[in-house]
Amino acid sequence: MMTMISKHLAYPEDAKGNGPQAVLITGADSQLAKALQRRASAIAQAFSTQAFRLIPLTREQLDISDALAVAKAFSEYRPDWVINCAAYNGVDYAEREPDLAYRVNSLGPELLAKQCINLDARLVHISSDYVFSGVVFSGAFDGNAVNSDASLLQKTSPYLETDPPSPLSVYGKSKLAGEDAVLRLLGERAIVIRTAWLYGQDGHNFVKTMLKLMQTQASLNVIDDQIGSPTWSDALAYTVWQLILKQGQGVFHYAGLGECSWYQFACEIQRQALQFKLLTKQIPIVPIDSAGYAAKALMQGKSLALRPSYSALCSEKLQHFIAMPALQTQNLPTHNLQDHQDPLMSIVWQDWRQQLKAMLQSI
Repeated sequence: MMTMISKHLAYPEDAKGNGPQAVLITGADSQLAKALQRRASAIAQAFSTQAFRLIPLTREQLDISDALAVAKAFSEYRPDWVINCAAYNGVDYAEREPDLAYRVNSLGPELLAKQCINLDARLVHISSDYVFSGVVFSGAFDGNAVNSDASLLQKTSPYLETDPPSPLSVYGKSKLAGEDAVLRLLGERAIVIRTAWLYGQDGHNFVKTMLKLMQTQASLNVIDDQIGSPTWSDALAYTVWQLILKQGQGVFHYAGLGECSWYQFACEIQRQALQFKLLTKQIPIVPIDSAGYAAKALMQGKSLALRPSYSALCSEKLQHFIAMPALQTQNLPTHNLQDHQDPLMSIVWQDWRQQLKAMLQSI
């Protein structure tokens, strides 16, 4: 028998009137899964109806790439919703372990989707900005061939959900394969959320790594030619719950508003950490380009995967969807979650610097 930790989030009965809807959360040790559990109570306070039954399962409790284990979990818990936070996130390691990356990031979501079909359940799948390359074609196409005057240009505006993916790495390709499987199998019963540069108080992430290095190193070299949108895991957790409550479907982007380089992100981390007295001294942070960083890593015997030079995400589609009046079907609540008094709720649609501030204040 699998060990189940059951928690509750206020929500109406399922469509069949069989009591609280069950939400299975895979990868329960991940920073997003922990944020989902931590912030569930804030969403719950907006309602006075029945409750979600949360079923967080760690990798040890459920290997999503094991078909028999997935089938057993669905048979035992019979979820109404699945939030897939399980992923192989080792971008560089994936180049050396492509089979493992695809097994977790592609086969795993496919197995979850197939079981969702059997139970008429819905699936929220978390994907990545690394499904994009950061460059776009400029020029004309002749059939399937690119004309000689076509060239690659740096992307300069945040990616929309309608922009064609073009992953550069095994990690990005495996994440895109997982997206495709989920959408192909579940159609309108699937939600794919692409996010970027995720950080939070749990797990391993850039902010926690920088804080540790800033306490122990005399100086830091940080890449300045990769641009993205830092995203606080708790803010993403809010949007996931709101999408579930409002019965979203299809592909959405969510990231902190605005964009920056890793170098700019590191500088802001240090500035705010000093302000909050999480650091006691300032150290030099030196900008370095991706090629130079990769060369230094290679001298140390480390080979780095290609990463998008630009992967900022536009979240306007999701923001507009959440701002719409709640659906009036299936006993869904009509409350507007954006009117909820939780002060952290307002951080969801603020600049990435404000999200960083909220995260640092929370620790």
